[in-house]
Amino acid sequence: MWKKLAIASLALWFIALGTAGYFFVKGTAVKGDDGRLAVKLHRAERNLVLGEMRALLSGVQTILEASLNNDMKVVETTSMSLGMKAAVDVNPTLMAKLPLDFKSTGMGVHKRFDDLALKVHKGASKDEVIREVSDIMLTCVGCHQAYRLDEVD
Repeated sequence: MWKKLAIASLALWFIALGTAGYFFVKGTAVKGDDGRLAVKLHRAERNLVLGEMRALLSGVQTILEASLNNDMKVVETTSMSLGMKAAVDVNPTLMAKLPLDFKSTGMGVHKRFDDLALKVHKGASKDEVIREVSDIMLTCVGCHQAYRLDEVD
């Protein structure tokens, strides 16, 4: 009897693990009517993600303006503030709702800002900064073309 219970418990554990893995990869995204994947989030979650995107966009503007003014210290500190430490406190429940590609793209953008800060620290020119920011922005544009955030109750 205990063997059957152990096997049933193990089977349920694998089913739960498989389901969690599926949702970790897929998230809550469904095909939207505009061809993009619509990620379904509660209002507070959606506002958090959109707020992070606005912070990234504002930081990019600061980096570009500082680059034009040859203020590489501002470029470095702003880049560092947009790096991985900006993504540390993300709620695991929210992360589970995001498709894997969305998560990896977002984390990749944060990592690239850390890399940019390091390049600037090592003496990158303003042209190198602008080229790198332009490349990062291509990632942002691609993500916005692929995904949208829909609010659910």
